[in-house]
Parts: sequence; C-alpha cells; structure tokens
Amino acid sequence: MAVDKPNVNLSLASLEAEVAKPEPFVLALKGGKRITFPDLFDLPADEAGEFFKDLEATGQNDFTFLEKWLSEKDFEAYKAEKIPLRVHAALIQRVMAYYEQTVGKPGEDTASKS
Repeated sequence: MAVDKPNVNLSLASLEAEVAKPEPFVLALKGGKRITFPDLFDLPADEAGEFFKDLEATGQNDFTFLEKWLSEKDFEAYKAEKIPLRVHAALIQRVMAYYEQTVGKPGEDTASKS
C-alpha cells in the first residue's frame, strides 16, 4: 500500500535565511561609551507580543520600557547621560524606525494596504 507524503512548501531554516536581519542599533554616548538597542523583532514571537503590549500600555514610561529593552549596563549608562526629553524622544523614534524598516511595525506586515 502506497503512502502519500505531503509536499513541504517551506522550511523554517530557509525562511530564517531569507528574512532580512539588520545590524544592531548602536548609540555613541559622550566619552566614547556605546549602548546597543537589541532588535526587538529578534525576540521569540510570544515574548515580543508581551513586550510590545507593555510598550503600548498606558502609564508605562519610557524608562521602564528601556530598562526591559537594554542590558543593565547600557541602561545605567543611558540614564547617567541625563539626555533631554526632546533628544530622548527623537532617539526612541529613530531606533524604532530603524528596525521597523526591515519588518514593519509590530502587528503589521510590510505588504501594501491597498
């Protein structure tokens, strides 16, 4: 008796190789220090969902979010810079835009909306 085998249309390994992965976003601070903003889109899907949900939660301030996002060492270096709010806001926008250009906004794909 012959057993039909299903066709495999895609492998996870080939999909992972196909998906663009940007270099980490690195910010140079005064005195030559550098901090790295890890790619949030590199988190496991279930963890990323919770992370972005926390980001959008009301009452969450940027520093609570940054504390989760950055390494402890990088977070402390960032806080020590005493960056003005307008510069901080612009930085967060740039970091998010840098990663979003690769895969789109969280919960959206890069396909045309029309």
